[in-house]
Amino acid sequence: MSELGAFSGAAKGLARNPLGIIALFIVLIYGFAALTLGINSSLQSTERLPLVWFLVLFPVIVLFTFAWLVSKHYEKLYAPGDYKTDEGFLDGIRARARYAAELQAQQDQLKIKVRETLVASSAQNAALTQNVDTLMEKLSTEIDRATTITVDARGFLDHQDALFSFPVAAFTSLNDLTDAVYFKLDRVVRPFEYGFSWLLRNQDSGDVVRNARMITHTGPGKPLPDTRTLGEVGIKAGATLKVERPS
Repeated sequence: MSELGAFSGAAKGLARNPLGIIALFIVLIYGFAALTLGINSSLQSTERLPLVWFLVLFPVIVLFTFAWLVSKHYEKLYAPGDYKTDEGFLDGIRARARYAAELQAQQDQLKIKVRETLVASSAQNAALTQNVDTLMEKLSTEIDRATTITVDARGFLDHQDALFSFPVAAFTSLNDLTDAVYFKLDRVVRPFEYGFSWLLRNQDSGDVVRNARMITHTGPGKPLPDTRTLGEVGIKAGATLKVERPS
């Protein structure tokens, strides 16, 4: 019983953050496979071979998967409780918000380069000169429609400049998006209150974007990540999301 209690305590400790959950999953899967192969002597050679190959290849697959996670999504391998303070957790969120701003700046530079190319080409074509502005407006609209989403907070903040554009590529999850929008609203709302003091409504469908906190009816004030992709919650490139107060 003491060994079982020790394992239970270790499992609870590992389950506190994504890294621990991954480690627990690997240990259990690999352990069960090895136990099955070692104890069950009635297995035929044709039945043993897949297990042997699994035991050989599983660590290699885990290694490459872990390397990909660390290189591409290292910031998501930590639970909110791994940060010593709430401010440290918010600093991590701010870093992702800065990444979104950098992508937006790159997109703006792309539009500038396109306009410069059109202007340079129009110098040799009188008909094109008259249509540069029209062409550039159409190109900008198509670029935005294919790569960005718009967040309209003008009514919420009572400010006509509160119309924000975000590159879709900056967000791997709904949580990343709501974090980025929060930093546009942080002078009037508090952290971790999406669904209570503010929410997003998809202007095209009219549906409220419900996050994990709203679905599970969890109270405000504590981090509750929602790792679903934007596509999974019905947000596509070109969408307009309106910031509202919950009814």
